[in-house]
Amino acid sequence: MEPLPPPRELPVLLTPGTPTPPMALVLPSAEEAAALYQELSQNPGISTACLGPDVTTQYGGKYCSLYTEWSQRDLVQAKSIKFCRQYLLFHDGASIVYAGPGGACCEINNELLSCESPSGALKAVLLKVAGKEKEKEKQFLEVWYQNRKVKSIDLTALDKHGSVYDDDQFGCLVWSHSETHLLYVAEKKRPKAESFFQTKAPELDGSADEELECPKKTDAPIKGEQFVYYENWGETLSTRSVPVLCVLDIEGSSISVLEGVPKHVSPGQAFWSPDDTGVVFVGWWHEPFRLGLRHCTNRRSALFYVDLTGGKCELLSEDTGALWSPRLSRDCCHIAYLENRVLGPHQQCSRLRMYNWRTKQTCTVLEAVPRQVWGAFPGIYCTALPRLCWAADSRRLVLDTSQRSQQDVFVVDTQTGSTTSLTADAPQGSWSVLTIDRDLLVAQFSTPSCPATLQVAVLPGMGQETQIKWICLQNAPPVPGINWGIRTLKPPPDQENPQYEGLDFDAILLRPSEGPTVQKPPLVVMPHGGPHTVFSAGWMLYPATLCRLGFAVLLVNYRGSLGFGQDSVNSLPGNVGAQDVRDVQFCVEQVLQEEQLDASRVALVGGSHGGFLSCHLIGQFPDAYRACVVRNPVVNIASLLTVTDIPDWCLTEMGVPYVPNNLPDSAHLTVMLQKSPMSYINQVRTPVLLMLGEDDKRVPPVQGLEYYRALKARGVPTRLLWYPKNNHALAGVEAEADSFMNIVLWLLQHLPMASGTQRGAGSWGQPAEGQRSSPGACYRELSRFPAVSCAALEATAGGQGQGQGQAFLLHTECRQPDLPRRRLLRFSRHYSVQRTERGLAISRAALSTEIHNRLLGQDSPSGQRRAVLVRRPPQGHELLEVWDGSGRSHCVDLTALGKHGAVYTEGPFACLAWSHLETQLLYVAERKRPTLPAACPGHVPGAAGPAEDEDEEGEQFVYHEGWGEKLSACSAPVLCILDIKSNSVSVLESVPEHVSPGQALWSPGDTGVVFVGWWHEPFRLGLSACSNRRSGVFHLELADGHCELLSAPNRASFSPRLSPDGQRLLYLEGAVGGPHRQCLQLRLLTWQTRQTVTVLDVVQEPTGSESSFTGIYTDALPLQCWAADSRRALLCTPQRSRTDLLLVDTEASTITNLTAGSAEGCWELLTIQWDLLVATCSAPHRPPGLVMAELPPLGQELPLRWVPVEDTPPVPGITWKTLTVQQNSAPHSPQTFEALLLSPTGGTTPHPLVVCPHGGPHAVFDARWRPSMAALCQLGFAVLLVNYRGSLGFGQASIECLQSRVGEQDVADTQLAVEQALRYEPLDPHRVALLAGSHGAFIALHLLTRQPERYRACALRNPVSNLPALLGTSDIPDWRYASLGLPYSFQRVPRAEDLVVMLQRSPIIQAAQVRAPVLLCVGAQDRRVSPTQALELYRVLRACGVPTRLLWYPEGGHALTGVEMEADVFGNCARWLLQHLGQLPVEQHSP
Repeated sequence: MEPLPPPRELPVLLTPGTPTPPMALVLPSAEEAAALYQELSQNPGISTACLGPDVTTQYGGKYCSLYTEWSQRDLVQAKSIKFCRQYLLFHDGASIVYAGPGGACCEINNELLSCESPSGALKAVLLKVAGKEKEKEKQFLEVWYQNRKVKSIDLTALDKHGSVYDDDQFGCLVWSHSETHLLYVAEKKRPKAESFFQTKAPELDGSADEELECPKKTDAPIKGEQFVYYENWGETLSTRSVPVLCVLDIEGSSISVLEGVPKHVSPGQAFWSPDDTGVVFVGWWHEPFRLGLRHCTNRRSALFYVDLTGGKCELLSEDTGALWSPRLSRDCCHIAYLENRVLGPHQQCSRLRMYNWRTKQTCTVLEAVPRQVWGAFPGIYCTALPRLCWAADSRRLVLDTSQRSQQDVFVVDTQTGSTTSLTADAPQGSWSVLTIDRDLLVAQFSTPSCPATLQVAVLPGMGQETQIKWICLQNAPPVPGINWGIRTLKPPPDQENPQYEGLDFDAILLRPSEGPTVQKPPLVVMPHGGPHTVFSAGWMLYPATLCRLGFAVLLVNYRGSLGFGQDSVNSLPGNVGAQDVRDVQFCVEQVLQEEQLDASRVALVGGSHGGFLSCHLIGQFPDAYRACVVRNPVVNIASLLTVTDIPDWCLTEMGVPYVPNNLPDSAHLTVMLQKSPMSYINQVRTPVLLMLGEDDKRVPPVQGLEYYRALKARGVPTRLLWYPKNNHALAGVEAEADSFMNIVLWLLQHLPMASGTQRGAGSWGQPAEGQRSSPGACYRELSRFPAVSCAALEATAGGQGQGQGQAFLLHTECRQPDLPRRRLLRFSRHYSVQRTERGLAISRAALSTEIHNRLLGQDSPSGQRRAVLVRRPPQGHELLEVWDGSGRSHCVDLTALGKHGAVYTEGPFACLAWSHLETQLLYVAERKRPTLPAACPGHVPGAAGPAEDEDEEGEQFVYHEGWGEKLSACSAPVLCILDIKSNSVSVLESVPEHVSPGQALWSPGDTGVVFVGWWHEPFRLGLSACSNRRSGVFHLELADGHCELLSAPNRASFSPRLSPDGQRLLYLEGAVGGPHRQCLQLRLLTWQTRQTVTVLDVVQEPTGSESSFTGIYTDALPLQCWAADSRRALLCTPQRSRTDLLLVDTEASTITNLTAGSAEGCWELLTIQWDLLVATCSAPHRPPGLVMAELPPLGQELPLRWVPVEDTPPVPGITWKTLTVQQNSAPHSPQTFEALLLSPTGGTTPHPLVVCPHGGPHAVFDARWRPSMAALCQLGFAVLLVNYRGSLGFGQASIECLQSRVGEQDVADTQLAVEQALRYEPLDPHRVALLAGSHGAFIALHLLTRQPERYRACALRNPVSNLPALLGTSDIPDWRYASLGLPYSFQRVPRAEDLVVMLQRSPIIQAAQVRAPVLLCVGAQDRRVSPTQALELYRVLRACGVPTRLLWYPEGGHALTGVEMEADVFGNCARWLLQHLGQLPVEQHSP
């Protein structure tokens, strides 16, 4: 037994004029820093303690066992381990006679919760056990008696509930007083759900299609519920949604889920009532929606009692407060609990309240303390009372709380309200209570220089508490070389808060005390997060290790911190970004003046709100700091408002009250921006390291990305580390260690060392009359039509001559949804094509063949060879194969070669090109990233490893920018060449560093490569569906590596296509910036002269008849687009509400529309070879058909005779037309626009109408086949597809007229189209609904707010609802500026006036006007319109009482593509429309 060291004075090193001890140099190497971190991180921390029953010895003495649980970082395994240790305490009731360990430590595996019974004879343990193979993890509840296990219950197999909660917010595991039952909290069992298209064995008495009927069995799966969104409780509680109270009868091994809990609350922190007849619990209000609960003690909650006999639930406390942590006294007469005000600061000075079980009365034991007074009780600031906190007399209780910058233990007399410190005469630092039982008190104690020690004491009798004697049971020696102290600072008069004058604050300074030199140490400043938290003078790994490395560390508890009284807390809301920033800067200046520290080497390290302050400081005081490291920082409160789990924080800290149904206000957003670090971004010059947790729900990583991009645009040295599977705290062992090492390396790199000091490294069936098809049946039937994705022609022997009788093979690849298997089926079809005197003769050459694992395919120029990129399971290796007439001739394992990363197979970069000599293949892949060890101290220094990786430590979590939506895995593309003969791969290294290459092809003679290069500096923006990104067409000479720009600079040039004779290069070109989709130029480069001409220019306003050329709007030219004469080229592009096939004479710049006036409204060219055209054509009522034609000679192109290859008949029951809508209110913009109306031909009229404005906004609904729209028609709906002004295909003037009128013109146009359709068509004006996605959903929301009586229902996909909030979360932030007519630059950050304009155009501010039920379909992986947009809308609509349902697709992107997702979205949207347009009964959906 070791006696506790006597109290020591705090070091006086913060007093001006005190002699300074010798200072240590910063260690010169990362290896030494890693070794030191590894050493100090081995100090364990105590998590729980439990005292066993007293045992009387044969000599009359008494002892008990003390069971403790500890946690420790295991850096080698990159995890946190738990272990237990037992101690023996001999005592006489008044003092501890002897204490010591009772055995060795023992590691704890898979244990989630444990609890001893009141008598100490039984122990309950909750375990997690890995499932076999593909089974999910299981949970078992075990009961132990003495030395044996008497019960083991598989909770997962019983299937009474979901996972048991093991957190400290809701979780509990409590024995009944009789020790016959166990009480715990678990997730409510969710009903089974399945796809609308789940295949089942037919039932003899069942209907063939019962998708719309209620299930007959209570446990039958519910269709369409797979992706229903379940709200959760935010950061670290994202798997907690609907908790339920559960009781286990130990003898019967049966589980019951308690009913009777009010539906508007979520229960937790439960325990048994005194007589075991009921359960007491805390219930948190979750209506109208859930907010983040972690570290938020201001959430409305109350104390409840549910009677197990009658199921009646009784409210024990007031229901207007925020309470938690109820604790039942030993005599079962009183319940003590903590209480705060609802909302306001998330953490406050709390009241201690007590409920008398017998009298049913509640009293206040301790009130909140306005001002902390030296020597007096500071108030309660703890996150919870100890689980066992009552003394044996059931009158006193023990708690720990912050007292300024320390943490002390107090005993409270609940009758008189008096408090006594139990640690006033003990060493100063951080004390916390672990447990008290029979007045044996167990606590832990630590200081900034001493890791946690285990302390025990006997609580003296009433009135004698100051005589307490602490005994150290498990000592931890102080870490040498660290001096620390606390100083108090008072802000200067000009920085006083006039409402709360006289407040002061503290700072803790750690400084090195060893070293042979007298060099002044650099200073690392660390403001805490919260902001309402506090740095207590306890053991903290990061500051201690930095100090041992030679840094002084300043921990600042600015005004607003806990432990200084409620006035200090209240002084900060409304003053963030000012008062807290000034406090930190004042503290830094004072310490630099009074301490021997190097003022030229000062750095900032902060997380969350501490990162907010750090970013403010480098912006407001740019010359004061040489380096900055921030973890998940708040940088833009205005954009944080809609993405965080605690939106109330954003308003509260601005000094604005939070109300759940409040709508965004431009004045509030202006203030938020003004108080954010982003408003000072132009002043920042300090190098910044950002560390972001991918799963952070509190400050989502889009905040850090916004800051990262802004810094890069301004040339500030910036680095970003991205930690998958880590949340706000980056608390995973691997992430924590890697973060520390990167912090050290960043500081060593950017804090200049003194001379001589080394720096760190740096056939069609119609439903019978009166019957209606189900949504599932319609969709299943209409989605079965395959779509041809690509085609290639191969000349057979003698087939390339010019005479008649030429023979060809046509190879096609098709795609078709496979609903039962929930995947996209790919298969090939082959046809024989014969040129005859009568034209083309076509026949099937073989049966269809399914394609497996193929990623890319390309025929050689001669058509005799084919290159195929495949992925081979199970390892997933990428293989490039070459096939010829005799079979597979070559196969190269690209993955095994390790020359690059994954090959690009989709998107704007991808290509697979044969050289003209057919000896080489050109493709694009991700640049190889080195196989990197983590910057983790768990790796033994000096251990053998790959030599080339030695300088790459710390790179494991470096952030690699992606190209946004659909392209998030694409970061650094490289051009790669495979030499087929040698099977070798080379990566071309002479591509300019500032561009990302793609769309490559061989130059004439195979001497070089032509490619498109997209500028990626200063940072990447979303590229999918964005033809306005700066790019050029380059030529790279392979012999000397010379790279030449062929196209015009400062333009967006792409889609190069080389003519058959190799003399002409055709490409598309548009303006940089502005609308993402525009009318494009068709440009032509003569290869020999390098001269470029414009073949077709931008069309501002189409002239002449409706069939006149309206411009080029395509995403890309066909891969094969040249005619055999190398003069004519073909392309497909929207022309008003059609997509037509155009022939362009590149010499005469003339255009021939080859498909004008055809019955089909959409034509797509698959290929042209030997002047044979292969295309698909479709219409809204006709699935795609495959056709061919022979291109006549120049000047004889019309009429063109199309020959069907695969014909598809029109779908019966659907008719369509194009409506022209006249707009008379805009004198200086195009007057007309169009809409497509699909109508059912059967059934009764008038028909209900579904209105669909398209997204973009610069996109178009062309008259193509859309299975979902056809299915809606089959269900009896008319569908109106609106091409409002701004749509593609109507001229550039139409596009530009929408700029600065978004949210006005597009909305008005859509409504005008609706009114005209209702006026002239047989439609029901009382049954109108909206169905839209993205910007179309933005328009739909506006219509709901402006015409609330017109629309009966609405279904939206990934809607845009709040433009200002989208700025920091979208991969295309430039769109928000451009769409409103505001200029955009990479350097631009939002200004207050920008936010005002954006908010005024946002539908969210008028959400209170919405009356129609809203269905939201949201993709969790959407990079374009962050899912937080829909979540904010969901919460606002629910708060306003609007019937709302949200479907959450975990793997869904912006378009929600994928067979299963598309089918589920349609099924749920169709059911929603049928339900709310009066065709189905209203159903009750899950939350």
